[in-house]
Amino acid sequence: MCRRPERLAGVIGRFANVERVLCGHVHRPIVQRWAGTVLVSCPSTATQIALNLRPDAPPASFCEPPACLLHWWRDGAIVTHTSYIGRFEGPFPFA
Repeated sequence: MCRRPERLAGVIGRFANVERVLCGHVHRPIVQRWAGTVLVSCPSTATQIALNLRPDAPPASFCEPPACLLHWWRDGAIVTHTSYIGRFEGPFPFA
């Protein structure tokens, strides 16, 4: 947890070339416009924090599929892919 996000936003906001701010260990994938760039938190490879937007929501987690993000610098920009970890049915050909 960032204890003084306004201070970090002040630093990040001074540089137009900051493509993204990436962080992990939040156990929930979240994307937000922040300080003139994009803030991305990665999903967990274990349990995910329950998606409950109520301020008084009790903390909880779910056994959702584990996942990770692959950030690929391509043609001067970052492309982010979500990769779910596990064995899933498929691939299936497009009809």
